[in-house]
Amino acid sequence: MRIRTFAAAAAVVAAGLLTTTAAVNAADTGAQEKEIAARIFSTTGMKVDKVTPAPIEGLWEVFMNRRVFYVDKSAKYLIVGRIFDTKTETDLTAERMKELSRVDWKTLPLNDAIKVTYGNGERKVVVFTDARCTYCSMLERNLQAAGNVTVYNFIYSILNSKEMARDIVCAKNPASAWQAHMLDGTEPAKAADKCDASVLDRNLALGEKFGFTSTPSIIFADGTIVQGALPTEDLNVKLSAKRP
Repeated sequence: MRIRTFAAAAAVVAAGLLTTTAAVNAADTGAQEKEIAARIFSTTGMKVDKVTPAPIEGLWEVFMNRRVFYVDKSAKYLIVGRIFDTKTETDLTAERMKELSRVDWKTLPLNDAIKVTYGNGERKVVVFTDARCTYCSMLERNLQAAGNVTVYNFIYSILNSKEMARDIVCAKNPASAWQAHMLDGTEPAKAADKCDASVLDRNLALGEKFGFTSTPSIIFADGTIVQGALPTEDLNVKLSAKRP
């Protein structure tokens, strides 16, 4: 009986030690992450978004400016490149980039977007798009063909299209003006001089925050980002992906 009691007590103590060790290790890791971020900022002036242990022992993964880098624990050496798992032939850096670049829809100012609904609009997607972008027009037609989707179009004027974008966002019905232009090529009517088109500046700032340098840039409901005019088949797959 005493042996069993002693064994049970020892198990409790061991479990406590494991918990304490895990807590200490987590604290050490957290401190190391903060130290690496501080060192990178002090030497480069660049703000680090996230630091975590890399898949290779001795290296740390650094996420900043929407890119993944690797450093040693002293942050003296910075490695630019990709890590591949030779056994699975997986690009681990690409997988991490995809995960770290996910966008939380709760942070998106959807009221600044031109909302267009195709079918019953159950599926959702955000598109950073330009009124003079041929591929954006192609994507709009593909989304129409996919159907059952609500599209939040953030007009992202990076192709010398701000005047046309202003005419669209200032139209009496911006969604109709947008569809007429992108689907049928109809030029929007000229906007009044007093129209408030400040949303275009907000959209530019938001797109730059995400690092978008081309259109269309798509944010799906699961938070993943894809750039380019996906065909209808691929759109249907991504539009049906569940949120994490």
